[in-house]
Amino acid sequence: TDRLHKSGFKMHATLLRHMFHLVQMNQVTVPLFDPATAPPGQTNPAFLRDHISNLLITSFPNVTRAEVSKFVDGMFDLKMDLPTFKTHLRDFLIQLKEFSAGDNSGLFQEEKELEARKQAEAAHAQRSAVPGLLKPSEIDNDL
Repeated sequence: TDRLHKSGFKMHATLLRHMFHLVQMNQVTVPLFDPATAPPGQTNPAFLRDHISNLLITSFPNVTRAEVSKFVDGMFDLKMDLPTFKTHLRDFLIQLKEFSAGDNSGLFQEEKELEARKQAEAAHAQRSAVPGLLKPSEIDNDL
C-alpha cells in the first residue's frame, strides 16, 4: 500500500489474482503453514484466508472484520475476471483511507489511457469524414 507503487498497480493486481487463484484451486501442493503447529485438516486456502484476514485486521484497525472478510472472499473468487478483481482491490485500498487523503489517480491510470485513446480515435474518424480537415501527415496512405 505504498504510494510509490501506484504505477505498478496493474501488474500487482494481475500477480495477486493469479497467486490467490492457484491456492484456491489447490495448485499449490506444499503446505503454506507449519504442519506441526496447524490444526488437523488445515488446507492452504483456509490458512491463507485466515492469515491475510489477520494481517489486514491488525495492520488497519479502522477497517471492520466484516469488511476484511468481504474483501478476502473476493480475492479468492474464481469467477472474478481481472478488471473486476482490480476494481475490488482498488475499492478496498481506497476504503483503507491510506489512499483517500492523497491522490488516487494512479490507481485509475489504465482506464484513463484507454478512454483517451478512444476519444482520439473518434476525433480522427470524425475529421477524416470531412475532406480537407486532416493534415497530409495524418492521412493514412495504406488504402
